[in-house]
Amino acid sequence: MLSCITIKGFAQNDAIKIVNLKVNDENNHFGVSHLEDNKIVFTSNLLNRRGKQELLNDSPLVTLYQGEINPEGEIINVSPLPSKLDGAAFNMSASTFYTTDKKYIAITTNVYNTTRDANLSQKASKLRIEIGEYIEGVGWTNFKVPSFCNPRSSYGHPAVSPDGKYMYFVSTMRGTLGGTDIFRVTINENNVFGKPENLGVHVNTRKKELFPFIGKDNVLYFSSNRPKGKGQLDIYKCDILEDGTFTEAELLEAPINSRFDDYSFMLNDDLESGYFSSARPKGKGGDDLYYFFTN
Repeated sequence: MLSCITIKGFAQNDAIKIVNLKVNDENNHFGVSHLEDNKIVFTSNLLNRRGKQELLNDSPLVTLYQGEINPEGEIINVSPLPSKLDGAAFNMSASTFYTTDKKYIAITTNVYNTTRDANLSQKASKLRIEIGEYIEGVGWTNFKVPSFCNPRSSYGHPAVSPDGKYMYFVSTMRGTLGGTDIFRVTINENNVFGKPENLGVHVNTRKKELFPFIGKDNVLYFSSNRPKGKGQLDIYKCDILEDGTFTEAELLEAPINSRFDDYSFMLNDDLESGYFSSARPKGKGGDDLYYFFTN
């Protein structure tokens, strides 16, 4: 008998297949998200003209790339995401959302302190969320930090619900239970945000919760390094109930999770396929992108 966890429209069982994507190489690949139609956005190392990793303060920089999904789930026609961003920032994990007349993208950035007198503890600032709008012929531009972000805390990994009503994110802001918790905030008209709310003990723990994603099945997926997982970072899911509360977090089984870091889960609209990142053995780089589908 196959062991099975029902994830609403997606049944996880031994018939799930995973594929290490051809887009992977010796660099890291993670933070995958839908962009529009069959386009996808993900994070990888920023490379110079010689194809070598760009470094700042001896740390690799990462940036956002876009690509198209072919019928086999491979990411093809990859190119840097066209955007007007601070050149001293590295950016990762993106989520797009739309109003009646505009489209926006929310990203995670971290601006380094490059002043000569900065000590090691000052080299990197807190993570923050920035929201930009798309202008034809220019790309993603006019990035602004949303009002709910306090510079004394970190904010990152934004994910917008399919109905566009909520932005989910991780933060170290006041009220966190652990290293980073998952919060959500309402998105009102004209991108006016409400007050962030902590998702509570069914979702958050004293450890780290990262990379939230909300599927068309109205399920919250995220990663955590909490105890009793399969490895280091593992992927969990919580059903979102009609009153807005969450069921107890449930660990996804193999082959989605492994004894190594597994994170950045994204379920396609067909509820039968999607993507995640993993540092499991036999990959091509440190962290690789995997495509999964039901057999």
